[in-house]
Amino acid sequence: MVIDMAFFLITAAAHWHAKKNHAQQAAAARQSAEHLRTAYRAAAHHPMAVLHQRGQHLTQHHLLRQAAHLRTAVPELAEQILNEPGWPALAATLTDAETASHQPATLLTEATKRRELDTADSVSDVLVWRLRRIADLPADTEQTPLRQAAPTPSRTPTSRRAKGHPDQPRHRRR
Repeated sequence: MVIDMAFFLITAAAHWHAKKNHAQQAAAARQSAEHLRTAYRAAAHHPMAVLHQRGQHLTQHHLLRQAAHLRTAVPELAEQILNEPGWPALAATLTDAETASHQPATLLTEATKRRELDTADSVSDVLVWRLRRIADLPADTEQTPLRQAAPTPSRTPTSRRAKGHPDQPRHRRR
């Protein structure tokens, strides 16, 4: 997330220097942006791979539900995002946000309005990190369990309630 913010600032600096005809400074800012992209790829590889794998294990129902949220929130970007390799990771993040009682379409709308997406190599990757930050989801994606579409046969409604299943209402202690 820090890299995302630094990249944004450096990109803004590159544009500013280019408008002022500061060729050397603009070139240095573009070079810095490339270094940050490399750093991002290294830092994000593992968490994104985990999210991607989790997204590939979502049920068809969950994938269609998240795609519908995407089409509702950002119809102009939806097909592009659905065709990106990062779509499964975004679908997993949207499921995590929904499990945490957030409205995925609302989060997507907010995330796309925060800053431009035109310079993104992968819009879905950028949205994953923005959504995780907005929804206060853990960056350590291995700590977030994959939500199941239906309880497994070994779980009964009684055992789900006893374990504090997220679909059950939570009561505050006094």
